[in-house]
Amino acid sequence: MKLISKYKGKLLKGSILFFFILMFLFPYASYKGASSGLMLWFINVLPTLLPFIIVSNIIIRINIAGKISELLYPVIGRLFKVSPNGCYPILIGFLSGLPMGAKAVADLTTDNKISQKESHFLLSMCNNTSPIFIMSYIAINQLKMPKMRVPLFMIIYGSSILSAIIYRIFQNHHDRRKQINSSINITSVSFNSNYESVRFSFDILDKSIMNGFEVVTKIGGYIILFSLLAQIINEIGPSFSFYKSIAMGLLEVTTGISQICRIRMDSKIKIVLVSLLASFGGMSGLAQTKSVFGESRLSIKIYFFVKLLSALIATLLSLLYVSFIN
Repeated sequence: MKLISKYKGKLLKGSILFFFILMFLFPYASYKGASSGLMLWFINVLPTLLPFIIVSNIIIRINIAGKISELLYPVIGRLFKVSPNGCYPILIGFLSGLPMGAKAVADLTTDNKISQKESHFLLSMCNNTSPIFIMSYIAINQLKMPKMRVPLFMIIYGSSILSAIIYRIFQNHHDRRKQINSSINITSVSFNSNYESVRFSFDILDKSIMNGFEVVTKIGGYIILFSLLAQIINEIGPSFSFYKSIAMGLLEVTTGISQICRIRMDSKIKIVLVSLLASFGGMSGLAQTKSVFGESRLSIKIYFFVKLLSALIATLLSLLYVSFIN
């Protein structure tokens, strides 16, 4: 284990140094990538995500989330077999997308309102690219296929739900084999309908705002770095290369999907590829998700492997769609 850790550390340091050298070798691409990432963050992410984060922080701090969960539990809780407190992140994640789903899960986990096991299930299911991004940017702006809005949404979110359920089945089987104490079962966190009343105050508002800016600034940093790297990849080799576009998409979804949709190829192949990339979320999405974990001790490794499974399922579902339905 020490040997693996040693080489892992050297590999990481070497990768950072290599990245630094690439910035010097491709100064214009670095500038262009950083600029596009900054504009993406400033124009799209900051005004849409920051208010959501601030309001979500307030909702959790003054215990409104519990009331919302209580209303949603008869349907969502029983449908996905989660505790009442686990209903709130599903709502937030499905409405606003990545990384708000992860942040809602992390906040509730830190406050001991949901268990670690349930947290990983919810994280796998409700932290995806947003519905607006899927139906507007991908289907209409890039694919130029308005009719694909709903099918694409169903494919990506359906794959996320299926992968989370598969993970839970595997985890339950693993727990039974090891005879883990039943107190950590995903529905083991007790739900108290009599929530402690917490008054709204400017102190809560100040902390919510500061946390919102901290989180959204971290997200901006990751978007800029991965956009920069994606642009450097774009400068290497011929333009509109198939494999280059895939590599860019695995790094940063927005840039990769844009490149794929510019390539001249069958629209059915484009649908499959964008489904794969959007369901995975890219390494930038992975980094953004990790940045909102805070003190929750959630595992990014579990999230990564479930996202890979989700990408595989999305690929299969999209293949079935373009082969037999569309």
